[in-house]
Amino acid sequence: MILGCLVALSCNSQKKEDDKLIGKWQGGLKDSKTGGLIDHIVLEFTNDGKFLQHVGEGQMKNTVESTYELRDDKIITIEKDTKEKAESKYTIKNDTLIILYEGMENKYIKLKQ
Repeated sequence: MILGCLVALSCNSQKKEDDKLIGKWQGGLKDSKTGGLIDHIVLEFTNDGKFLQHVGEGQMKNTVESTYELRDDKIITIEKDTKEKAESKYTIKNDTLIILYEGMENKYIKLKQ
């Protein structure tokens, strides 16, 4: 279930750039069925097309490596190990990243570097 949520955000190269997306974004990982908070997550987008998902905290922290590509208002991701591809709509309003995946909206706040 968590992997499905994570894969929503996991592509080979970044064809269209959105400088506002680059950096780290903190939020909560929601259960796709209940909408309840499962865990803390930090999404990290780099300007060379890498996408890292840091899930959990402390000793329970896990990082999922992916690549991403932007097309119009969508983030297309491919998870490094499984090669699973996913597509999500996104918008950025001020310091908030909003990602819509399978009808569920998740909000992330940009972390100061």
